[in-house]
Amino acid sequence: VYSIIGITREENEKKLLEQYSATKNAPSIQIVYYHRLYRSFWFRDYETVVECCKKYDGYTEISNVLRIIDIEKVFFSGLSSFILSRKKNQMELTTEGEDVLFKMQQWSKLGSKWNAENKALLLEAEYYFAKGDSLKAKTAYEASIQSALRHKFIHEAALANELFGIFCIEEGDLRKGNDLLEKARKLYLQWGAKEKADLIFPL
Repeated sequence: VYSIIGITREENEKKLLEQYSATKNAPSIQIVYYHRLYRSFWFRDYETVVECCKKYDGYTEISNVLRIIDIEKVFFSGLSSFILSRKKNQMELTTEGEDVLFKMQQWSKLGSKWNAENKALLLEAEYYFAKGDSLKAKTAYEASIQSALRHKFIHEAALANELFGIFCIEEGDLRKGNDLLEKARKLYLQWGAKEKADLIFPL
């Protein structure tokens, strides 16, 4: 409602957090932080993702119910941790990413392979990239793309192509990297995310 009467997204989020905090509505507070981290991830603002994930976790209540936003929060947290650990040499984030990777692998094996397999594989690829194991990273990226396509997650296939493309470019394979980024761009357009597609080039 706030957004359609001329209040900015940031002002809207601030008002919502104030309202939900006043009533101690933890699940709704988490949803606000989820939307913020979700938007930040797709636009490569990984520092904000990690910050919002910590705030999200601060409002976690004991529950036997695992929501989709809980799974996606974990996924984005792990990817952002590995990416930042590699880019900024923040080794403590590697440990956080490893914890997420283990959790997603367990969900894939014991829970829903359909929903979690491609995510676990992409986390694995970023883990190996951060560790400098290029061969294992390449294998995991390729497996993640195939799993995402097989399970009809177009946006996550796009993401896997994007991150694999960045990996190839940083490894010096510019042709393959650009080809993968172009595949990612087309998949994002297919998903309907034109603004994200426009962000792919340049890196």
